[in-house]
Amino acid sequence: MIYYNIDTTENGYNSLTGEVKSLAELKSILMKNGVIPDCVGYLSIGIPHTSICICAEKGLGFYVGITDSEDIHLSLGDKDLLSEVVDIWGDGLYISKGLFIPVHLAWKAIEEYITFQKLCAEVNWITPDDIPEEGNFIAL
Repeated sequence: MIYYNIDTTENGYNSLTGEVKSLAELKSILMKNGVIPDCVGYLSIGIPHTSICICAEKGLGFYVGITDSEDIHLSLGDKDLLSEVVDIWGDGLYISKGLFIPVHLAWKAIEEYITFQKLCAEVNWITPDDIPEEGNFIAL
């Protein structure tokens, strides 16, 4: 089971909470006309101290932050953009632009972690220690 708690900002604030059996079901809940709306939220698969933070932002792609016990792994799209942040909600929730990766790759990373509890080898991963002082991330 995949448990989700996701907030979207498209067409007004909307909170989506529930559980699904597959990532395909979650995609169908999120996607509208083949597009994932700007969103931020968390996924869990029932493993204690483990969660997946997700964030979609138009023009940037998708951010994935995986907390596995005490380890935090952050998707890395562009190391040169880690000092630049984007305000996800327009109210002070900042994430480094360099953490965003293409949507298709993010879904693959999420699927591999949910299925095998392993980090996707096609994604470059960093830790919070790699984020410069001017950058930021979110994770649970």
